[in-house]
Amino acid sequence: MRILLVEDDAMLGDALKTGLQQAGYTVDWLKDGEDGRTALAANPYEAAILDINLPSISGLDLLKSLRTTSDVPVVIMTARDGLDDRIQGLDLGADDYIVKPFALAELLARLRAVHRRSQGRAQTVIRHGDLELDTAGRTLKRSGTWVKLTAREFQILQLLMQRMGRIVSKGDIETQVYSWDGDFESNTVEAAIYSLRKKVGRDLITTIRGVGYVINP
Repeated sequence: MRILLVEDDAMLGDALKTGLQQAGYTVDWLKDGEDGRTALAANPYEAAILDINLPSISGLDLLKSLRTTSDVPVVIMTARDGLDDRIQGLDLGADDYIVKPFALAELLARLRAVHRRSQGRAQTVIRHGDLELDTAGRTLKRSGTWVKLTAREFQILQLLMQRMGRIVSKGDIETQVYSWDGDFESNTVEAAIYSLRKKVGRDLITTIRGVGYVINP
């Protein structure tokens, strides 16, 4: 899942980006509210984490602008004494908030929860045939046996299973799985799909030549 982090504190932003990446997320990190607005308008993020106190425009103004065009899930970060900000953020359309200082594990749990709600799912496990993909634990079982996936393989499989029955283009996969500073080559997606088929079954992922990939229900 590709998310946008907008936080102007360099130390906190770097720590959050690192932690989120280690948890398997693709992260674009910006420090300016106006840059965040531009990025949200130009990229199909699946979630955003916004600090309230940002340069150029505040996180609340950014959220207000975003909600005129998008319903992407948003978690706002606020100071412990910012009750009015939290209330205003929720009224403006934030899906959740987290109070600084916080544990990374709590932020990850809140991200998973808002994303599940946006997908119309209450559970963390997606099932298909003999597969059980746990989006919270970031694990996969096939016929009850653990299957080891790389972070990229897990992200691609999660994307395809969440959009089951819909064709996902190579471009969509690249957009969701690779950040601006990520390295990928022209055959990176094809190589990951090939590896996934070896682990989960050759017939699970169907290639629609010239269009993309799909997991049929």
